[in-house]
Amino acid sequence: MEEKPNTFEYGYRRKDYGPDELITDEHGNPISLKDALPTEEEIKTYKTQIPQICFYSPRIPGNTGSAIRLCAVTGTLLHLIEPLGFDLKDTKLRRAGLDYHDMTHVIIHPSFEEMASFCKGRIIAFTASATRFYTDISYRPTDILLFGPEPGDIPDPMEIMNSARVEERVKIPMLPSRRSLNLASCAALAVYEAWRQKGFEGGK
Repeated sequence: MEEKPNTFEYGYRRKDYGPDELITDEHGNPISLKDALPTEEEIKTYKTQIPQICFYSPRIPGNTGSAIRLCAVTGTLLHLIEPLGFDLKDTKLRRAGLDYHDMTHVIIHPSFEEMASFCKGRIIAFTASATRFYTDISYRPTDILLFGPEPGDIPDPMEIMNSARVEERVKIPMLPSRRSLNLASCAALAVYEAWRQKGFEGGK
C-alpha cells in the first residue's frame, strides 16, 4: 500500500469541509482531501519539538499566511479558532505563506472550548493584561501559545484569556502608549524563544 506524503497543506479539524483546491501533494499537484489529510487521531498525537501556535479568530489573512510559514520553518502546528475574518483561499494568505503551505498542518476549531478539548497541553495566553514577560516561562513541546485577534471589530477576548483552561498568561514588553505588535511577529517571538530554550534542537 502506497504511503501518504508526510506533508499536508491544511489539516482541517472539522469534517464538513468539501474538496478544496488548496490541497496538493509535495509536488504541487491537486489530490483528494481524503487522501491528503491526517486522521483526527493522527493529528492529536502529532508531536512537535516546540509549542504549537493558536490564533483566536484571526482577521488579517497575511498574518495567518506568515504564521503558516513560521510553523513550516520551525516544525510546529497552527490552530485557528473560528470565526475567521477571511477565506482560506485568500490570495494574501497564500502570498504570505509563499510555498510553505505543504509543510505544516493547520487545524480549524469551531470554538475555544473545542480547541481546549482537542489540545491536551498547557495553554499559555499572550495578553497585554498579564504581569509576567513571555521570557519568564519555561516552555514545553506540548504547550499551546494562544494569541487573540488583531485589533478591529472583535475585542480582546478576556473571558477566554482568563478562562480556567489557561494555565499561564504572559505579555511581550513594549514602550508605553503603543497599541500592539503585529500578530505574526508576536507568534515568531514566542516560538523562537521556546526553541532557543531547547538550544534550537534540529535547526541549522
